[in-house]
Amino acid sequence: MIKHVATTGNAKKVAQLQAVMAELLSEALRRGFFGTAAVELSVQDGTIQNIRRKVERIEK
Repeated sequence: MIKHVATTGNAKKVAQLQAVMAELLSEALRRGFFGTAAVELSVQDGTIQNIRRKVERIEK
């Protein structure tokens, strides 16, 4: 089980992260998608500061 610091800010960011992951998976797992998808977290002292979503598509 994953344990994380239970702060109000982290609770909001974890919910935001789950939404970002769901959207990213939906976009990347669609037929016809070629490329890479990534999520990057910036964390300071156990608190999520930023969430970055990166999608690179290959044109075929």
